[in-house]
Amino acid sequence: MNIFHASADGMHAAPPAISLSGREIEVLRAVSAGNTNKEAARQLAISPRTVGTHLESVFRKLGCTTRTQAALKAATLRLI
Repeated sequence: MNIFHASADGMHAAPPAISLSGREIEVLRAVSAGNTNKEAARQLAISPRTVGTHLESVFRKLGCTTRTQAALKAATLRLI
């Protein structure tokens, strides 16, 4: 089922909703606050490698390549 929204030039399919897991949001919040992967891992009681894996997933879902881009886009979309 497509969801449509109106625009000045007609009806267009709405972009798919972006969904982050609870853990992805926690990781993104931690690194958005300026923490390194190691610091975020310590705060969340996970390994730095797991933080990196979650960030890769966030980057892919948000279409970003940097922490700053991901944090800004997530804040704009009210995900964090």
